[in-house]
Amino acid sequence: MNHLESLKLVLFERALHPELFDIYDEIKVCKPSWDTQIWITGCRHVVMFSGADHTLTEVIADDSVVLPQRGLVLSLPFKGEKSHERRTNGGIHYMMNFQSETMSPRVYRKSHQDLMHRGETCGALIIYPQWTTRETQGKTKIKNPLAPFSQITCDSRPNGLHIMAFHAYPDERTIIKTQSIFELG
Repeated sequence: MNHLESLKLVLFERALHPELFDIYDEIKVCKPSWDTQIWITGCRHVVMFSGADHTLTEVIADDSVVLPQRGLVLSLPFKGEKSHERRTNGGIHYMMNFQSETMSPRVYRKSHQDLMHRGETCGALIIYPQWTTRETQGKTKIKNPLAPFSQITCDSRPNGLHIMAFHAYPDERTIIKTQSIFELG
């Protein structure tokens, strides 16, 4: 699993190619005036919103992902809480808020359980059990009984989309949360 220290939110005024990412799951939402693709990329995500012949792409990535420079309009380190708003010349209005929260073991365990339960009842839930073990002297050991996961919900409207994403990092007792709104007009 990749390090939280290098996580960043990156915004492009263009589409990106799937070959840049390890995609664990995909969500597609299509409406008459817009469409979106959401790729869950291992405790990170990519959202490509297209409408009015224009595309805006939000990426949560770390330094292990080599991203292009063409179309890059924003890059923010994923530390603390930040908000951003942008209106493109192509008619897309984008609003985003993100936060990274490191918790005590008890609070993290409860938050992890609550978000896992929420993910089982709505949206997409991708669990990464392969990241809960490690090899030590030829033996596999569980390093953390709580598995990392990504949980994403979408609320589509005729003119846009609201996305809420949670990515859980048990080893660091950290949950990152993004709320993104893409609207036409």
